Amino acid sequence: MISSVVKKTFQKTLIILADVIAIYLSLIIAFYTRASLEGWLTLTPLGHGLSFYIMKWWIVAVILMLIGYNGGYENFFDFWDELLILFKSIFVSFLVLWVILSLQKEAETVSRIIITSMFIYILIVVPSLRFILKTIIFKIFDLREHACLLGSNEHKDLEFLKIFNSNWYSGYRIMKIIKPDYIVEGYNTCFIPFRCANEELIKNIKTKFKRLIMVSELAGFSFMNTQIKTFLSKNIMLITTDSGLLSPQKMIFKRCLDVLFSCCLLLLFLPLFVLISIIIKIDSQGPIFFRHKRVGKDFKEFIMLKFRTMYVNHEPALKEYLKKHPEAIEDLEKRNKIKDDPRITRFGKFLRRSSLDELPQLLNVLKGDMSIIGPRPDSMDAVKNFLDEYKDVYSMVRPGMTGLWQVSGRSELTYDIRVKLDQLYILNWSLWLDFVIIIKTFKALFTGRGAY
Repeated sequence: MISSVVKKTFQKTLIILADVIAIYLSLIIAFYTRASLEGWLTLTPLGHGLSFYIMKWWIVAVILMLIGYNGGYENFFDFWDELLILFKSIFVSFLVLWVILSLQKEAETVSRIIITSMFIYILIVVPSLRFILKTIIFKIFDLREHACLLGSNEHKDLEFLKIFNSNWYSGYRIMKIIKPDYIVEGYNTCFIPFRCANEELIKNIKTKFKRLIMVSELAGFSFMNTQIKTFLSKNIMLITTDSGLLSPQKMIFKRCLDVLFSCCLLLLFLPLFVLISIIIKIDSQGPIFFRHKRVGKDFKEFIMLKFRTMYVNHEPALKEYLKKHPEAIEDLEKRNKIKDDPRITRFGKFLRRSSLDELPQLLNVLKGDMSIIGPRPDSMDAVKNFLDEYKDVYSMVRPGMTGLWQVSGRSELTYDIRVKLDQLYILNWSLWLDFVIIIKTFKALFTGRGAY
């Protein structure tokens, strides 16, 4: 059996080699991109061949060192966390590289287009190659590091073990749940829930494991905007959290982005607006837009716009359908939606599956009723069903066209889970989280998962 130390060293070596290959591949693509532009643009002929750039090995070394310095070769529990570290490291590498080239008086001898485009390609190639490699190592061959979980085989511990082990990207696999009074050795990493941790326990086990990972299960806590401060002389640790969108400055910044993006998207999709409107009128009788009251910021109601996807007089069809399919009543109560809904028009099915029915909400965003990304917009009756601790948080932000609820399953989610995802987004908001949701939204739209 391969020891965990050898396994981890082997994995890190493979990832470093993958990064080296990705950087050189990006350089080669950038060089030939620059060479191909000479036929299209009036550019100064290249003064050096590809070998000149390949021989500058220190460029690769700078990038690798900065990735390593920022923790880019440690285990990540999520692809998006790793991507953020890589983006930061690569951006700083780009700046450092130009400083070094300027000090060496080589800034004029190298092609700016090649260097700049190389870093753009690196942003794509490095994460892609890493993802492929980790899929092979962790998912296909399951060469994850074995770890243990401190607990007592309670429901919470078993649930965490199941959820965590299904996330192969972390590089860890919890093999056993151990009890605080019976510490089993043979593992380098131990996961410890906060509810089990105390000073005496940490003293007893810290010498038995190389790495302790604390697990928090606190609801309503902002984890993504967390920093750890220490007073070394007093042996005190402070965990500071920033409550996302509850900050007025962040709300103003997000609103500026909403206005900018909604204006650009409205201009871009104007021809599509016209085309969809024409098809709706041809497909069925009734108005182009569906207007419905939803709750926004400060619990103020507004009229939310969508392209109409249902027949105008649909209640008789719904009653008839529920008589034949009584099992659909439960879905209607839990999700306010049912599969094979007889109320939806032929073109409406396509609009819902592709989410194009929500395009008119860009007008709501521009007006200030909604945001591009945010909690799910709900009716006043639905909001009354919120748990008390969610109501105040929900009222402080604008609802969104998309959000965590959409990229996590859409109509497949129960109402309680949607509400919890909305709270998680509000408390943990960051520009990076919005970027991740946008990328995942395109994936959700492409696959059509949970849309009906």
